[in-house]
Amino acid sequence: MKKIFFNCKHIFCGKVTGLWMLLSLIAISCSELPVGQTPTDNIPPAPLTDVQITPTNGGAHVTYSLPQEDDISYVKCEFTYNGRTRTVRSSVYKNYMEVDGIGEPEEIELKFYVVDHSENNSTPYIEKFLPLDPPMKAIFNSFQIEPTFGGVQIIWENPAKAMAGISILAANDEGELELKDMIFSSLSIDSKRLRGFNTDKRLFALSITDKYENVSDTFRIEVEPWYEIMLDKSKFSSPAFPGDNTSVNDNRPIEKIWDGVLDDPDKYHGWHTDAAGGFTIPQHFSIDLGIQAQLTHIVIFERGEIYPFAQHNLRLFDIWGIDELLSPRDDAAYYNSNEWKKDWKLLAKCEVIKPSGMPPGTNTPEDMAAHNAGFDFEFTQDVSKIRYIRFEVHDTWAHTPAMHMAELSVYGDDR
Repeated sequence: MKKIFFNCKHIFCGKVTGLWMLLSLIAISCSELPVGQTPTDNIPPAPLTDVQITPTNGGAHVTYSLPQEDDISYVKCEFTYNGRTRTVRSSVYKNYMEVDGIGEPEEIELKFYVVDHSENNSTPYIEKFLPLDPPMKAIFNSFQIEPTFGGVQIIWENPAKAMAGISILAANDEGELELKDMIFSSLSIDSKRLRGFNTDKRLFALSITDKYENVSDTFRIEVEPWYEIMLDKSKFSSPAFPGDNTSVNDNRPIEKIWDGVLDDPDKYHGWHTDAAGGFTIPQHFSIDLGIQAQLTHIVIFERGEIYPFAQHNLRLFDIWGIDELLSPRDDAAYYNSNEWKKDWKLLAKCEVIKPSGMPPGTNTPEDMAAHNAGFDFEFTQDVSKIRYIRFEVHDTWAHTPAMHMAELSVYGDDR
């Protein structure tokens, strides 16, 4: 596989900037605004002293001493980068500020002013410094693109945990790169799978944009995806083994998770069991796929509306599989104990991760992007073809003996 690097600072900036505007609504604390009396004079305050500049990734941490005066409103720092002048302000109640948003490790001149309530500026304190490599560089240098079923898996590290927008591109049939997805992430280690491709060798590319509209070079690599198809959902059915939670709430049976409907407001979509159905954790449910296939991965879509990462949506669960049943479907002693696990194969141990880590009911744009994309879990490949899958659910987001889900899709090789 061949890696190529080139600069694309002019590519996709418009789309990326628009998304950053949605994701970067910054609330300004009252303590950061000018405070105090009505302007009364034109006498400037004294300048800062004891200024210490410590380079950081893409910026600096600056500490200083304020003059011993009552007529001070705030401190500001001005610098020019990429032809644009930026201003950073800090409250009079603090003796430090953060300068960031510098996309290259080049020498930057900082000018610091003390500003009084009359908006008079002190004489500037001027000092140059060299920032450390920006957070984007560490992300870029860590990029890995590897083949997976139906596409590629992208892995990266973000040690600074800086919010980054990662543009994912793939070549079309004419060989032209097209934007396929954009991921906003601040996780220290993250990954994304891009699927929907045949097995032809294809060019994939990545670029990074930060909230200051700095854009990285482009990482390019040619990859041959592995074969898979989405299994035909019209063949799915519920075997309803003993011990499976077959309860139904408000006419929403399990068949609704393979009807192709996600969040259609005109339909009462999704599967929902009865919380008062008498079931306990761990809960079980099963699917007959209708054919045997070498399974590759599954995508699960939570119930939406006000419920992402909440209520009865699955959080921790295992998925088991078997090609042919070795015990009758109605064998209660077998399916209500762990006897069935002696015959079935563990395909995946799954956990739904909420990117922000916020408690249920509070969802960031990053959380909602993950929810809308669905949760993708790969199956182990050291098993034979599978026809039946059984879920063992260890926890839901509200720790309840009930479950709900909008939809699922199962992928594999049915040849």
